[in-house]
Amino acid sequence: MGITETVSGNQLNFSIDSNAEKPSYLVIQINNLEKLVVLADPLESDAPSSSGTDVYNITSPPYCADNTWTSDVTGIIQQAIDDASAAGGGVVYVPAGVYKVKDILYIKSNVTLYLQGGAVIKSNPDRTLYEYTTSREGKIFIDPMIRIDHAPNAKILGRGVLDASGIEIMDKDRASSTYLGYRRNVIVGNYSNHVTIEGILIKDSTTWTINGIQGGDGFRVRHVKIINHKNADQYKIMNDGIDICGTRNAIAEKNFVMTVDDALCAKSTITDFSMYNVRFKNNIVFSSCAGLKAGLQSLSPMYDVWFEDNDVVQARRGIVAEATSGTQQMNDIHFVNTRVESFVFTSMGKSIPVEIDAQTAPISNVYIDGALFEKLAFNPIHIYGSSNTNAVKNVTFNDLNMCGDVITNVLEARIIEGNYAADVSVTSMSNKEL
Repeated sequence: MGITETVSGNQLNFSIDSNAEKPSYLVIQINNLEKLVVLADPLESDAPSSSGTDVYNITSPPYCADNTWTSDVTGIIQQAIDDASAAGGGVVYVPAGVYKVKDILYIKSNVTLYLQGGAVIKSNPDRTLYEYTTSREGKIFIDPMIRIDHAPNAKILGRGVLDASGIEIMDKDRASSTYLGYRRNVIVGNYSNHVTIEGILIKDSTTWTINGIQGGDGFRVRHVKIINHKNADQYKIMNDGIDICGTRNAIAEKNFVMTVDDALCAKSTITDFSMYNVRFKNNIVFSSCAGLKAGLQSLSPMYDVWFEDNDVVQARRGIVAEATSGTQQMNDIHFVNTRVESFVFTSMGKSIPVEIDAQTAPISNVYIDGALFEKLAFNPIHIYGSSNTNAVKNVTFNDLNMCGDVITNVLEARIIEGNYAADVSVTSMSNKEL
């Protein structure tokens, strides 16, 4: 990132440009100390007023919400959202303070939930207050913090924090029948067009952090910072960062994700709704699973998916395209200018730089262009299918760089082509010029 540091005694000094093309989100490791995360955004230029026409300030009358985390204010915030919606839209303004919530907040059409810097909406950590549902796989979940359903033009903006209290709520008793249960999303959305999430910090989700917008169009996630539990050997939980699910014409841009499970994913999660024109651009991620991933769900056709100019600080699998749930084709998947800094070994397995796995659906036309792996993974690149129907076809690596070595052929790339994989090629600009 072109950052020059100086050391003076016990001080580390450096400057960052918060207006640069790549976001100024840094993971700093000093000796064996805990990692320091620096998340610097440009100053807000369009923050709404805290009062006025179409502004519903939750600490002003008639709402007067407690901002000391003493009383539950879920109902008060929801009332402000409902009032804004009834008026045709508006800004629900959450000033600095800490607000205790438990039940779902439903964001509605044309309503902006704005969190001022210093505002924290935090889930009550008392597990006994929550009812749970059990998935088909036997996993136990509680309702998400926020739902955006049938709510076009809904927005969540600002520099405040959504804190799920996920690890506090989760059952951590290994002898319990609900061990690793009571897990909570932060934002889930369905059938809503032109939804925007921008600027906020999200903490401590214990399942997919942002899951949306299924059946929607025009979803945007920008300058969002996600800090979740990150120790896979302590608790392996499915706390994905940003999952763009079953949607079209979506972009996740200039975000930061630190989590155990997959960091950035495109998932085709609903039937009869083709997913296309999905972009992940200029993001920085830290994961113990996949850094960048298309799949694993393929319930409808998914195509025209682009991961561009992303930095993977840590992952077990750097780049992944996999179909292990659903039978519809994944096609035209691009990974462009990816930097993978380091790999991690976890209880889930050893590290892999690239994995393409067509178990339940075919995968075709995968382009990995300009990938830089700064360290070697334990395993080589894996590409394989499961049948003539569910095969991998046409995978192209261009300008693949392994620890400073530009790879010019399949043998040098250490690619394992398993059964039902065809037309795998490795090229470089130097090859093209000859």
